[in-house]
Amino acid sequence: MQYGVDISTYKRVENSKRKKEIRVQGTTIGAIVSLAMGFLLSRVILSATIDMGIAPFGIAYLIGIKKDNRKDVISSLIGVMIGYLSISASLEGAVAYCISSILVLSYIEVCNKIEVKQRDFIIFFLIFSVLIIYNSLINNQPIGVNLVFSFLKVLSIIPIKYMIKYALKCAGELENNYFFSTEEIISIGILICLLIAGIGNIGVFNIEIRNILALSTIAVFAYVGGAGIGSSIGVAMGFIIGITNNDIISAVTLYSLCGMIVGIFRETGRIFSGLAYLVVYFIIWMYSNTFNIYGGIEVLISTIILICIPKIIIDLISKELNSDKKAEVINDIHLKGVKGEFIDRLNSMKSIMSTLSSTISNLGENDILSLNNKGTAMVESLADRVCYNCELKQRCWDRNLHSTFEDFSELISGYEKNNIKLPKSLDKKCVKTRSLMKNAQEIVNNYTVNEALRTRLTEGRSIIANHINNISNTMDDMISDFQKDISICTEIDKILRKAFNKNKIEYIDVFSYLDRRGRMKIKITTNNCEGERYCVKNILPIINTLVKVPVSISSEGCRIDPESGECSVTIEETPKYHMTSYAAVKAKDGETSIGDSYSFSKTNDGTYVSIISDGMGSGPEAGVESGLAVELMEKFIESGFSEKTAINTVNSIMSMKFNEDEKFTTMDLNMIDLYTGDAEFIKIAGVVSFIKRAGEVKVIKSNSLPFGILDSIDINSEKFKLKHGDIVVSISDGVLDIDKNNIGSYSWLEEYLEYAETNPSSLCNDIIEKAIALSGGKVKDDMTVLVSKIYSIY
Repeated sequence: MQYGVDISTYKRVENSKRKKEIRVQGTTIGAIVSLAMGFLLSRVILSATIDMGIAPFGIAYLIGIKKDNRKDVISSLIGVMIGYLSISASLEGAVAYCISSILVLSYIEVCNKIEVKQRDFIIFFLIFSVLIIYNSLINNQPIGVNLVFSFLKVLSIIPIKYMIKYALKCAGELENNYFFSTEEIISIGILICLLIAGIGNIGVFNIEIRNILALSTIAVFAYVGGAGIGSSIGVAMGFIIGITNNDIISAVTLYSLCGMIVGIFRETGRIFSGLAYLVVYFIIWMYSNTFNIYGGIEVLISTIILICIPKIIIDLISKELNSDKKAEVINDIHLKGVKGEFIDRLNSMKSIMSTLSSTISNLGENDILSLNNKGTAMVESLADRVCYNCELKQRCWDRNLHSTFEDFSELISGYEKNNIKLPKSLDKKCVKTRSLMKNAQEIVNNYTVNEALRTRLTEGRSIIANHINNISNTMDDMISDFQKDISICTEIDKILRKAFNKNKIEYIDVFSYLDRRGRMKIKITTNNCEGERYCVKNILPIINTLVKVPVSISSEGCRIDPESGECSVTIEETPKYHMTSYAAVKAKDGETSIGDSYSFSKTNDGTYVSIISDGMGSGPEAGVESGLAVELMEKFIESGFSEKTAINTVNSIMSMKFNEDEKFTTMDLNMIDLYTGDAEFIKIAGVVSFIKRAGEVKVIKSNSLPFGILDSIDINSEKFKLKHGDIVVSISDGVLDIDKNNIGSYSWLEEYLEYAETNPSSLCNDIIEKAIALSGGKVKDDMTVLVSKIYSIY
């Protein structure tokens, strides 16, 4: 799906590899960068004449840099001194600048050690003193001229120092999700301009490298930030390089024109915007004596560089300097933070449920341990009842404790096994045999009842623990579904807003995004048109002219907020296919209600879902079971959960039955992607389904258990590519229950479908009538037939 613009999507941190943080300051790379910046900045001269040559940028850079890392500071000083010495032929007093640089950094180092705040006044006084002394001793300048020139040189350092310090501070905010203002972007651009100007007049065949880099830099700024940023950087670049070349007007014209043209045409892409500037340059060259063919070659090379810069670098620069792109990134980070917080809470709930399930399961272990004590307790209870006031108690329990205890245990064990027999030793020595027998019977009866209740309680605990554990496992799938990306499309919003404003369309807000399947959706909020179909008549045609695929209003239609009266409508890519479904049902003979349930509908993400559920048995109870399964499955899929999550959750819920007369439920689930025609057929103990294409019939079958038997279901699916005119036939098992000798045989239906009616409405009724006829006019089980036909729209 193409929309004429590049739509950048930003991956979540969880789904993408974390970038290794590159530490520059204090490393060898940082030292090299500091040296290079000092070298290039110190080479920029504000005048080409020796008498008035001023090069304040190197010293200003030394004053403005951070002094946190000693290695970087020393590298900067070395770079500045090398830079000044490299232009000593063009700059009078280059040695004085070097001496001033050393003194300035030495003073700053002393202030840092004794913890005294640096005073700019003293720094500038040191520089002024060095210049005065140097010009007096070396150049023998008159005192008046010396004072004036030295003062002007120091005075030029003051604003440049603050400018460079501000630019370095702004550059330090890169990759920190900081919104740069226009002034901050321009300050960074001016710093880059100064670095490029420091290259000097190095060239090959009159083609200067400095000009090529300058034009390429301006073109990138303009392409990323627009005509305003591009023109500003162009003017700054032209002014700085123009001063060094004594040709400010030509330089400003050349560079500012580059920024303006590339910025104006940036929406058309890098190739066209670069070619546009190239054409404009040659037009000016034809009417100007200043511009020449060498400048044209430089413009051509810079255009090629702009076009060849990798898109990943352009995107990286855009994320830093383009406010819209950066807002997109920051919003994405905020959304990720909210999502992460929600996922953490879901994980906490999952952990609690897992712990609860484990705790309930462990309670059963106490029952096992307590069994060892129950025999002793029963013997003691029997002894308390019978032997408490017996005159022979001392003889039996004190002298013959072990044998008496064994006899009582044997007696109770006999009652438990329905082998009522008094042990011989007890019969000889016990004087209360009748009471002993009676109380033993009561104790065993009470124990049996209590044990039955305890067993049911233990089984109930085990079932609840299993279900809680299943729900905990299902939450894993829910969390995974929730983590799927939804990408916001800011560029599409901008294009739509421009088009709406141009066509005087009344709207309140526009929000474009890619759903989890990567399909464009546009949500537009307008004032309530009170049934005038404003969105269909005015908004939809404009969007259709902007995108390259047909779009339409989603099946949700217009939604009106009762409080504000605003109307919101979602416009989406029109699905390529359309499904039409019809169903026919017949209840079992003797029943007034049917135990089967069915459903068919289109979800918001363009998936067509059809379901048949057969509640085992017939009548209203089976209908309630199957209806519940269909409703739950439909709700989960409509909410955007995967079919695996939906099936496992429904299975957990359907298995929560404690009655002895269990009823289970089957399901046929068909999911068709209306954009591609890809169909997935999932059967949970369902009977065969059929796909009719012209004279061919494909049979889809599966072997799996129904809902509610196992804790989890192994989902086996079959995928198929549907085409225009294909018919999908789903049935319940009652349709095939026509011959008791061949239960489940579907060969007759497969043969019938080869030449059957292709109208889905007629076909579902014809299949029911054919099944009843083949079963001798009897309906032995509930019958349901669901027929769906697919049509291609475009």
